[in-house]
Amino acid sequence: MKRIFIALLMLFAFPALVAQSENTPNELAVWQDVKVVYDMTEVTGMEKGIEMSKTINTSLNFGTKSKFKKQCLNELKKEAAEKGYTVILINENASKEKRYNKRGIEITFVGTGYKS
Repeated sequence: MKRIFIALLMLFAFPALVAQSENTPNELAVWQDVKVVYDMTEVTGMEKGIEMSKTINTSLNFGTKSKFKKQCLNELKKEAAEKGYTVILINENASKEKRYNKRGIEITFVGTGYKS
């Protein structure tokens, strides 16, 4: 009985330990430090990077539109942090949100990464 308990404990504990090691506190802080701006004057003098976009689709609306916008921006910030950008300039003309199937929503943010 003891062996089964230890085997089950190892089986379920190992993925949790691996998941914790993948997201260290320093990595989490890096993407949260990425600044989102909407005005071109705020990135003057910075090195321009590539354009990135992120889309979130929800078939059932269990949250508010602002919640999904925040989630989409966080995903875009994570992508920017992986590429080494500190600021994202959001292109409001290319970004969009639309409703479908009465309850579904699709939000797309398009932005250009900048390094300081």
